Amino acid sequence: MNEQNAHLAPDVAALLERRQDIWLALSPLWLERDPREAEYQHMAEVVEAQGLSFQELEKLYRLEMAPVLVREQVSMTPNFKGFDDSQLLSRLLQHTHRLTRGRRMFWLLFSGLATMPSRHRYGNLLEILHLRGNTPR
Repeated sequence: MNEQNAHLAPDVAALLERRQDIWLALSPLWLERDPREAEYQHMAEVVEAQGLSFQELEKLYRLEMAPVLVREQVSMTPNFKGFDDSQLLSRLLQHTHRLTRGRRMFWLLFSGLATMPSRHRYGNLLEILHLRGNTPR
């Protein structure tokens, strides 16, 4: 655990340590502009470095990220530049840490609505991963 996360409970700090790179890498999927090629390549590199299967990536996208970031994407204030990393990580951490079985079921049920605004971009990422030689596990 690094020193900046020392104030967090051990399980929360471990979650942040495991997820922060992938959360930050995938966040451009929810901006008001399409991610640049370099951003897609960075996303693919982080996914590969984390060793996530396509199923794990889909779960992370639908249950951890979409419920938080769809609120940003449909807000009245468009975001073209990017998110404040610390605020984003705080909101994602809070949401993911509170994902009980019931909440997971709720978000699985409604994830189609939550992912609709970014699904085409997520599909582009999957295509890039496939072109880089990744196949679903």
